[in-house]
Amino acid sequence: MFIDTLIIGNGFAGRSVASALQGDSLIVERGEKFNIFERRQRFMQMDKTNRHYALIRSSYESKHAFNIPEQMPKDCASEYILVDGGCSNHWGGLSFRLSQAVLDGESTDFPWPFSYKTLLPFYSRAETLLRISADPRDPEGRNPRAEIKGSDKWHGALGKYFPGAYIGAQAHNLSADNSQGQGQCLGAGDCELCPMDAKTRSLHVQVNTQVLNGMMVDRLRFEGDKAVEAICVTEDGPLSIRFNRVVVAAHGVESLKLLWKSNLPAATPSELLGHHYQDHAVAELACVLPGVNIPFLQVNTAAQIVIPELSGEHDGIEYTTLALMTPPKEAARAGALDIEKVNAWDVEGALKDMSSIRSLYVLLEIPPEWDVSLSYSAGKVSMDTAGYHQSKIRYNGVIESIYQKMEALGVRPIRSAEQRHYMNAMGTHHLIGMLSMGNGPRAVVDADFKLKGTSNVRVAGSSLFPRCGSRNPTVTVVATSLMLAEKLNSESGEPLIKRAG
Repeated sequence: MFIDTLIIGNGFAGRSVASALQGDSLIVERGEKFNIFERRQRFMQMDKTNRHYALIRSSYESKHAFNIPEQMPKDCASEYILVDGGCSNHWGGLSFRLSQAVLDGESTDFPWPFSYKTLLPFYSRAETLLRISADPRDPEGRNPRAEIKGSDKWHGALGKYFPGAYIGAQAHNLSADNSQGQGQCLGAGDCELCPMDAKTRSLHVQVNTQVLNGMMVDRLRFEGDKAVEAICVTEDGPLSIRFNRVVVAAHGVESLKLLWKSNLPAATPSELLGHHYQDHAVAELACVLPGVNIPFLQVNTAAQIVIPELSGEHDGIEYTTLALMTPPKEAARAGALDIEKVNAWDVEGALKDMSSIRSLYVLLEIPPEWDVSLSYSAGKVSMDTAGYHQSKIRYNGVIESIYQKMEALGVRPIRSAEQRHYMNAMGTHHLIGMLSMGNGPRAVVDADFKLKGTSNVRVAGSSLFPRCGSRNPTVTVVATSLMLAEKLNSESGEPLIKRAG
């Protein structure tokens, strides 16, 4: 079999490249096709004692023997799945752009090779593909498919303390249009396995490219600096595909594995493969907004509120604070109860305080300088987390700075309810970095998305982010994949594609 452009992976990265690519191409995807509603039914029948395990590990198990994800160590909570469409099947739909500070930062070793301004038109196209819905007060100038209704209630409630707060954009279909095969969001929650299939998954992105499922690319074979053949594993035995050029768009860990197994050119900086894993660490906080009546769940989709007043950068660590729309946990309620009011028989006042509790979720950057890294030996992937554990104490300074910001705004922290999860483990299923792109000394992929030392191997996906900050990666994965497609079209002499999908 011979193809002009081979794309490895049918997730958001590979599929977004294919949606904008001109010429002859083929997507190979190791995961089998499946029915999302059947998976939902399987999930609903499971013991939910450990919902996290049931959702990711079991609901999306592949039938193929070669589709077993790598087991991350206990101090890394991130997992991933290997079915058709990849991890977009269980993402929640929160649609962040990376911050301008991250994209335009002047880090010596980990700079992005292009600016926020350069990426901006691709962000716009990516958000069209994702069919995002947004808050009318979203500060990033988006062009959403629909408006998140109920946002005015939250602005009114939080505005006294957090005037910049807005509901984070969501890749949830809030329109009546199902032309991409999506249902309509009913705000029912469980977005990872949406009962309406209203959350945008990669399989909703329309492509004219053939997809071959159940085909795992084990390695690439090089002749000099050119990759010429993909050696594949299938249920029916081995298969090889020859090509002119290849886009490696598998999941971050799996992209690494197939490159580790390949006879890479000597000029490829193989010693850097797997370094600078980033992902995110998290903390949960709570606070009381005196005099505020929180409008719990009053919005027409599952969402979170971005609080710029409690976000920023501290000690070189970017952090983003989200307010959850769900009722607070028991520890937050207990911490908010004013015993003095109760003892003074002001029970009504004490109960009013209960309606002012705000649960917060803090996403913390794992800086690439900490060099959490993956390696491959004897058929096994290992992770070195020493750099994380040596540096995680710095997150305490971030949390204290958030508390100081709260108090300066008249907000009362509930310190007894905090959960500093980062002290025990990291990971939010964002396996980012490890094939860092750019012009810095630690880059493995150049500014044109080309694996260094090769003439025809491109990389797409979050694995190439030199720095991700504290933002979820999916929108940037789609945006950079569209940018890559334009570069490939330009090289081929094809007209640059301007459509959104």
